[in-house]
Amino acid sequence: MFGFLKKYFIHISLVFIFSAYFFFGTQHLGQFVTADEHYWVYERIPQYWEALIEGNWKKTFINDKPGVTLALVSGIGLLFEPQPEKHFYENSDRTLVYDIEGTESLYRTFRIPLLIANAILLFYLFYIIQRLTHPWIALWTIILTALSPILLGISQIVNPDALLWSLGASALFSYFAFLTLQEKKFFWLTILLTGLAILTKYVAIILFPFYLVLIVLYCLTAPDTNASPSPLQRIQKEIRSWIAIVAGSIIILCLFLPAILMDTKYLVKILVTIPDKEQLLLLSGWFLTLLCIDMFILKNKIFLAFRTLFSSFAPHLRFFSSFFLLLFIGLIIIRNFFLHWDIFTLIPFDIKDISNARYYTDIPNFFEAFLLEWNPLVFSLTPITLIGFATLLILFSSKIKKEYAFLVNSLLFFFLVYILILIHSNILTLPRYSILLYPLFAFLAALGFWHSVKKFSWSYAPYITTIIVLCGSLWSLISIKPFYFNYTNFLLPKSMLIHDAWGYGGYEAAQYLNSLPDAQQLTVWIDYYGVCEFFVGKCLSAYTFDPSIIQPDYYVLTRRGQIRYISRADRWERLSGLTAYKYYNANSEWLLAIDNRLGNFIKVVKVEK
Repeated sequence: MFGFLKKYFIHISLVFIFSAYFFFGTQHLGQFVTADEHYWVYERIPQYWEALIEGNWKKTFINDKPGVTLALVSGIGLLFEPQPEKHFYENSDRTLVYDIEGTESLYRTFRIPLLIANAILLFYLFYIIQRLTHPWIALWTIILTALSPILLGISQIVNPDALLWSLGASALFSYFAFLTLQEKKFFWLTILLTGLAILTKYVAIILFPFYLVLIVLYCLTAPDTNASPSPLQRIQKEIRSWIAIVAGSIIILCLFLPAILMDTKYLVKILVTIPDKEQLLLLSGWFLTLLCIDMFILKNKIFLAFRTLFSSFAPHLRFFSSFFLLLFIGLIIIRNFFLHWDIFTLIPFDIKDISNARYYTDIPNFFEAFLLEWNPLVFSLTPITLIGFATLLILFSSKIKKEYAFLVNSLLFFFLVYILILIHSNILTLPRYSILLYPLFAFLAALGFWHSVKKFSWSYAPYITTIIVLCGSLWSLISIKPFYFNYTNFLLPKSMLIHDAWGYGGYEAAQYLNSLPDAQQLTVWIDYYGVCEFFVGKCLSAYTFDPSIIQPDYYVLTRRGQIRYISRADRWERLSGLTAYKYYNANSEWLLAIDNRLGNFIKVVKVEK
C-alpha cells in the first residue's frame, strides 16, 4: 500500500487538488453579482452567439476587451438559459424587479463553464511545466495556482480576466517550451493559445514583444558549441518562427472576431484601449529591424558583441533577484510601520488613473508610483507563495549555480516591464489588472521550493513539501471563503485595503432585507451593483429619479459607492432627494465587513422620512 501511494503520489495529489478546486469553486457560486457582469450575461454574450447564428459578422464585436473567448466559453450557458435578458424588467419609475428565484441558477450556468475551462488549462499547465522542468515543480505550481484565492475568485466571475490568467500563462509557457525543447507541437500551441489570450483581453498583446526579447536572451545565454544550429543560426530561425506566431495569432483573432475585417472602426476601438501601443510598436519595430540588419547585412557582428558583453555581465544577474527581494521586504515593512504615508492612506487604491491622485493629494512621483503598483500584488499573494518566491530570490542572490536561470530571469524581467508599462500608461493596478502575473509567481515559488528540497538528501522531502504547500494554500483559501477575490494576506494590517467588495455581500444584504416585514413592498436604493438580483422588492440604482413618485425605504451602502459618488452628493440630493451621504458613517441595521476589514463594508440603513 505504501509503495502504491509513493508511486502514484503525484497523480493522487492532482485528483485531490482539482477536487478541492471544484469544491471551493462551486461554493457561493450563484450568490453574488459583480460589477459589469450583468452586461456580459444579459447583453454581450447573447449578442456574440446571435451574430454567429445570423451571420451578422459586425455584431461579433461585443466589447473592446474584446472578450470573445469569454463569450465562447461562458456562452455554453445559453444552452440552458437561452434568454437571460428576460430575467428582469425596469419599471417606468426606474426601479428594477428581478426574477430572484432564477438568479442563482442563471449565474451558476454562466460561471461553471469558466471553472471547467480553467481546470483544463491547469492540466495543460501541469503538463507543459513538467516538460520544461520537473514533475514536482509542476505539481507545486498547480497547487499554488488552482488554490490561489485570487485566481479561484476571478474564475467564478463572468469577466474576460477569468480566462486571461490561464490562457496567458499557457501561451507563455508554451513559447518557453518551443524555444527550449524545439518541438513543433509547441509552436502550434503557442499560436493557438496566444491568439485566444488576445481574443480574451487586449493586454495579452504584450506577449508579442516579450517573445522577441526571449529569443535574444535565450540565444545570448545558449552555450557555444560546435553542434548545429549555432546561436547565430538559431536566432535567424527563431525570428522567422516569431513572425509566424504573430501572423497565426492575428489570423485566430480575425477568425473569431470578423468584425475587425468588416469595418476598421472596430479595430481602432481595440487599438485605442491598448496601453502604450505606440511605444511597444515603435520599440518592437526598431528592435526587429536592428536584428534583421545585423543578421543579413552585418553578418551578426552586433549579436557577437552583445554576446561577449552579456557573458561578462551574466555573473552579476544575481543582483536582479536581490532587487526584487528588497522590494517585497521593503513594501511589507513600509505598510506595517509607516501606516500614515500619504500615498497609501490618502489615495484610494481603486482610482482609475494614477494622475487622479491629484483629487486627494500630490500626484505620486515615480518611486511612489512604483510602490503603489506592487502594493496590491504583494498583499494578495498567499503567504506560502511569498515564502517560495522569497526562497528563490535568496538562493538566486547567491553565487551558487542556478538551475532554470533562464526561466527565472526572464519572468523577473517580464514582471518589471509589466509594471513599468502600467506606470507609463497612467494605470493604477488592482489584482484584476495584474491577474496574468499570479500563475507566474506560483511557478517561481514552486522553483524556490524545488531548489530548497534539492539541498536535502532525504527522499521524502518532496512529499513533505507537497503537504506543506497544499495545507498552506488551503489555509489561505478557507480564511477568505467564500469571498475569494477579496483575499488579502495577513501581512497587510486589517485597517488597510487593496480591494473593494466588488459585488460581494450583495446577496447577504438582500437576505436581510427579504427577512423584513412587508419586504415585497419595500424600495431599496443601492450605491453599487450586487443586491438587486436577490431582493424581492423594488430596487433602485439610478441617481436621478422623481422623488414625488418613489422614495427609498432603505439604502444599501458600500465603500466603493462612497468613493465613486459622494463627491456629487449635493447634485443627487437636489435632483432626487437622495441623502445617502449622511449615512455612510451612521449606525447601520445590518453590516458585513469583507475579510473582517471594517473599511471594506456593505451596510443596510433605514432612511429617515
